[in-house]
Amino acid sequence: MGIDLLSQVLTLVRLTGALIFRVDLHGPWGIASNPTLDKYAPLLPAGTNHIVAFHVMLEGRCWMRHGSTEWFHVDPGEAVVMPHGDQHDLADRPGRTTAPFASMLGGRSVLELRHERFDTGTGDTVSLICGFLGCDRRAFEPLFHSLPPMFKFRMGGHLDNMVRYAVADTLDDRPGSACLRVRFAELLFLEALRKYMEGLPSDATGWLAGLRDPLVGRALRTLHAQPCRRWSVDELATMTATSRSVLAERFRQIIGEPPMHYLTRLRMQLAAHRLEESRHSIARVADEVGYDSSAAFQRAFKRCFGLPPAAWRRQSVEAR
Repeated sequence: MGIDLLSQVLTLVRLTGALIFRVDLHGPWGIASNPTLDKYAPLLPAGTNHIVAFHVMLEGRCWMRHGSTEWFHVDPGEAVVMPHGDQHDLADRPGRTTAPFASMLGGRSVLELRHERFDTGTGDTVSLICGFLGCDRRAFEPLFHSLPPMFKFRMGGHLDNMVRYAVADTLDDRPGSACLRVRFAELLFLEALRKYMEGLPSDATGWLAGLRDPLVGRALRTLHAQPCRRWSVDELATMTATSRSVLAERFRQIIGEPPMHYLTRLRMQLAAHRLEESRHSIARVADEVGYDSSAAFQRAFKRCFGLPPAAWRRQSVEAR
């Protein structure tokens, strides 16, 4: 099927800077979680501009909600992912009043947490893993734009083994544990994306739905394999064994824009990555992403990111 596009995109967004800890709670409780970049800044490398949050239920049952949505339960062996890092609530029962998690820590930083235990009175016991993962969302916005605010999935199989390993080997500060926490968070997020994509309805739209669609998926892999090639819709249709009209309609229906518009944004995202990671001249970067004219490249880049390439590079360097 050609390149593994999902893995390629996850490499581009640079998942890194993970924090994972276990929480055991006994009795009534309600937590308001608000993952923000500033809280995890010491863990995050330059270029990180987004937080993904997740929770894995180990024992007992808890309830969760996002914003003003209805409460839903999370059972043992289930995980919930907040791909946009939004504020969310967790509690022992629906409707429970929640308080900021920081108020339960007695002045300690969340970065110090490994295995916390809270006893608040009579009630059931709940154990869960809480995790947060940094990334560069700007590097491939279509992925995150295709995801809901929150989604739940059942672990099972090798994922259960992975969680047991994480509980046993990453929730301390032995040598190598920080690296293991990042790898665990990366693998969990990848599996979450796979399960979410597999469960999409047949009429779903967005980048992940496009990746799953036979025709649009072929077109996406073809464009990503050679983004600097001078593509036309006719040539792309030939490469994907369909007609121009069928490809254009299907691509727009699922991805939300024409193939060549998508290609332009892909080139700009690749250019932004090169500007941050290399010292190549603007003209060379323009050539590397398929532009003969440096001026045309700079205009396209500014339309996409709101800054000309040179200013983008300076901003990235200053943020390091």
